[in-house]
Amino acid sequence: MKPFFSLLILPFLASCGLYIDKPIKMSEFLAGDQPAKHLVILLSGRGATESYFHDQKWVSIAREHGSDVDFIAPYAHFGYYARQQLIPRLHEDVILPAKRKGYETISIAGISMGGLGCLLVSNEFPDTIDRIYLFSPYLGKDEVHEEIKAAGGLMNWDIKSNDAKDWNYFIWRRLKEIATDPILKNKIFLAYGKQDRLRGHNLLARALPEKSVITIPGEHKDVIFTRLWGLMHQRGLFKKSGKIVSR
Repeated sequence: MKPFFSLLILPFLASCGLYIDKPIKMSEFLAGDQPAKHLVILLSGRGATESYFHDQKWVSIAREHGSDVDFIAPYAHFGYYARQQLIPRLHEDVILPAKRKGYETISIAGISMGGLGCLLVSNEFPDTIDRIYLFSPYLGKDEVHEEIKAAGGLMNWDIKSNDAKDWNYFIWRRLKEIATDPILKNKIFLAYGKQDRLRGHNLLARALPEKSVITIPGEHKDVIFTRLWGLMHQRGLFKKSGKIVSR
């Protein structure tokens, strides 16, 4: 795939201390002494701290709603995206060890930039990820959204061959693959604030089942992401059945 960002930003990354750790740092939140049947990988947004999900009480909220899954939160900061190390590190340091532990399903949830990460991982490992949960995801360039709108929506849009390696386009190709499949379209979930500054959410929402989309008043803020997380659990959208697989 094409680079996510220009190599010109690498000095900036180094100056901000966004170094790549091998293995990637992560926080684990286990449901018990033994591995649970299901695992959910949590990807935070750009600029989030290593302890973001603990600080925002995401796991506590999930437990309050009866969740008995294991959670793992890799510290996948912006540097992993810029250096194209997100997928290799998640695969080697998170997914492969999870498979060895014998989890029945591995799902992935992401906020903003982390939502983009969910789609990149799903695109690379479609037969590994069970479900995808997107919270105010970053969905690429506005010009791509305009092209999809001009085509009459995601169901009518097709990626051009010269755009196939551009992640701004192929994440939407992956979304269309899922949204047009009668089984897979029920395995992806979207939640966002109605006043969110990021674009493309409404475009994706129209391609998904109504029951799989949650919107509330609010902007692109932590308090809104956390509220949406609680609503997803309240509505039972984390119940497990089936797997997202390539067709």
